[in-house]
Amino acid sequence: MAEITIKGRIPDDPRKRVLAIEAAAKAVCQSAGEDPADAIMALMVAAVHMTMQHTDKPISEASLVMAKSLGHAIVAADDFFTLRKV
Repeated sequence: MAEITIKGRIPDDPRKRVLAIEAAAKAVCQSAGEDPADAIMALMVAAVHMTMQHTDKPISEASLVMAKSLGHAIVAADDFFTLRKV
């Protein structure tokens, strides 16, 4: 498995941490010769995997929590970055 080294100070600002995670995920996909947009699915899969590592709930219950979390993530992203209006 590859090892990723973080150089420098981790940002205190949550928005900047999100941007750092986004940049790292894109870089991993690019290094693998894949489209950087594949980072979207990679991050979603990682979120599910992390959730299941830290819960004792079955996937049927945890999936409802994750679906609700996606809604909260959309609201947070809109606060951080002002998403395009529909």
